Formats: sequence, structure tokens, C-alpha cells
Amino acid sequence: MAQGMSFRTAITLIVCGYALLAAVLVFGAGHDLWRPVSHYTPQVSWLFPNTTAVRTAALSADGAFGTAGMYALLAAVSLGLIAALAAGGFAWGVLFKSETELGLDKAVSYATILALLYAVGKTTEVLMHALAANMPSGGIQAMPGLWFATLIPSAAILSRLAALVAHDLGVFVVLAVEGEPAALSAFAARSEERRGADSLEAKLARRMTRLRKTA
Repeated sequence: MAQGMSFRTAITLIVCGYALLAAVLVFGAGHDLWRPVSHYTPQVSWLFPNTTAVRTAALSADGAFGTAGMYALLAAVSLGLIAALAAGGFAWGVLFKSETELGLDKAVSYATILALLYAVGKTTEVLMHALAANMPSGGIQAMPGLWFATLIPSAAILSRLAALVAHDLGVFVVLAVEGEPAALSAFAARSEERRGADSLEAKLARRMTRLRKTA
């Protein structure tokens, strides 16, 4: 790990700063955020491609042009933050050749959970669209304040997770490309100590070491 602030600390400060700034701007400058929007078709998640268009269209039709613009901007910034921190995490892992942060086992578990949640969300979205004609257009799901209240923390959590997973991927990529047998053996030993001898990370590190020695 490089001298100074750790990667995990830096990422945590960035996402906390984003969440705090976004919340202050939205809930400080927003108007009528808890008034349900008329003629709104419920959406599953802000991450799905059509959600931003549906929500901004509903806000604009209701005359809330400022809120519509603010939502579109925040959704774009949030997606950009996730992508930027993932790219930064990968670069950090490659450049500094540091230890893994999450560990391969947790990274795979988180990736699997997110994939399952996405699959469930897409299935729910299809069902909701099929039943859209019979669903109420108002209610709590039509409150812009709720959209922002779920978007901001979820973007912060996903950004941090993406950065940590990408960081660990970068560590393994540079080990696979540049790692000498001695360095790989040392990494395998540290993985066994930190994650356990039966962990996926330790097993992969040992296998990489054997392959490099026989290459």
C-alpha cells in the first residue's frame, strides 16, 4: 500500500462527501419533494435505463421543471461516480500493487448478490409494466423525495463497492502479468493469513504461484 491515506479511507471519504453534498443540495434547494407526482408509472430502481426518463417526464408534466433537471443531473452524476471510482480502484490496484481490500471471496459474493438483485429487479420491472394499467399513479412511490432518498445512499454504497471490487481485480491482474514466483508465494502466504488457507483468494494465489513456477 502506498504511504499516506489508505485506499479504503480515501474511497469512504469521497462517497460520504458525495452523499452529504447531494443531500444538502437536493433537500435544501428542492421544492414540493414530498408531494406525489401525477400520472407517474412506478419504477423499480434508478439504475434501470428508462427510470430517469420516466421520472423526469412525470415531473415536467407536473410543472416541476427544476426538480426534473435536478433528478436527471443527480442520476447522471451518480452513474459517473460509480464508473469513476471503479476505474480509480482498478488503477490503484495496478499501480501500487497493494493488498486486496475486500478479498476475492467477498468480491465474488457481492458480485453474485448484485447480479441476483438485478435479475429480480428486471423481472419485477417486466411485471410492473404489464400491470401498469391497473396500478395507482399516486401514493408514496410517486414522491420525488423518496426517489432522491433512495438514489443518494444507494449510489454511495455501490460506488464504494465498485471501487473496492475493481481495486482487488487490479491487484490480481498485475500479479498475473508481472508477478514473480517469489512475489506470488509471498502474496499467497499473506492471503492464507488474512483470509484463511481455504479461501478462494488463497487457493487462486497458490495456483498462480504453481503456474508461474512451471512456466
